[in-house]
Amino acid sequence: MSSPAAYMATLESVTTYFTTCAGLFIITLGMIGNILNIIVFTSLQTFRKNPCAFCLLTLSISESGMLLFFALPDTFANIFNYRRDAYVTFPCKIRMAFPQTFGMMTHFIMCYAAIDQRLSTSMPDRHHGINIRIMRHLIIIAIFISVLHSIPFFLFHNEQLLAGTNGTICRFTDTNGVFSIYAVYINLPVIQGILPISIISVFGLIALRNVRNMHKKKVQRMRLHLEQQLTSMVLTKMFSACIILMPFLIVYITRYIISANTNKTIFQRQLFTVYRFFIMLFYLNSADSFYIFLACSPRFHRQLKFVLFHKFLRRWNKKGNINPVQGVEESFAIGIISNLEQK
Repeated sequence: MSSPAAYMATLESVTTYFTTCAGLFIITLGMIGNILNIIVFTSLQTFRKNPCAFCLLTLSISESGMLLFFALPDTFANIFNYRRDAYVTFPCKIRMAFPQTFGMMTHFIMCYAAIDQRLSTSMPDRHHGINIRIMRHLIIIAIFISVLHSIPFFLFHNEQLLAGTNGTICRFTDTNGVFSIYAVYINLPVIQGILPISIISVFGLIALRNVRNMHKKKVQRMRLHLEQQLTSMVLTKMFSACIILMPFLIVYITRYIISANTNKTIFQRQLFTVYRFFIMLFYLNSADSFYIFLACSPRFHRQLKFVLFHKFLRRWNKKGNINPVQGVEESFAIGIISNLEQK
């Protein structure tokens, strides 16, 4: 085996091993976190009637879809190193279309959440802003637009052999065409980057200012704590997305530009390796919401314990009719409830 061939084989093995282990780890933690988010947001009455909380619930569902329909198939494709055949065309198209659907849904939802917080914190009564019914209609519209936007990505992608290797890569069928230029230079950096981040930043920072000024107004203490919690969760998620996604977008665009203008096999493989490392950041953006909420909101931490150890444990105890444990569990629940009311 020649030296370049050995180098390429080693590079491919390292890339496959790292992305497989890291991908499965991120997917597992992400799905656990998103499921816990869904449990908390659907179990507490405080969240069920709040439009911003409904956005965060939908965000967890959307991010779960991203992990299941993009990260997981992409990781398995990396494990089995699929070749160019009839079985690889459809998964390639799915791996390109689903991220566009769930990615755009995520941006829509975060923008809705930031706008809702800006409106709700500027009004004396929460009911004067966006209500839960309007928010549901807005999210349905977002889903419809996201699905329509993903259709061209399904049509204009196909599996192609990577030059000088036995590996394959999912690429545009119209390289340097109108759609590929739109996807790389407009869709990723602007529509899925600068635009949503700008909207979330502007409305989120205004909401943060309004929350700080709510102390001066006659606002119910429970509502004040809820608005503070939701605003901090939305803003922290936005900052996390900026830090995680910007390096990935830079690497993606750079790789596309260089790959389109060079035929050097080793260099293309090195670029592909760098891209595979940075795509882990893309996975991480769909897996970190739960852990961000825990880190930035002590109130969310208490709500999680209340839901898991009070509501679900009480139901289980009732089914099992375990009286000794029930008394201890009720005392623990009363302590948590009192903390929630005081803080």
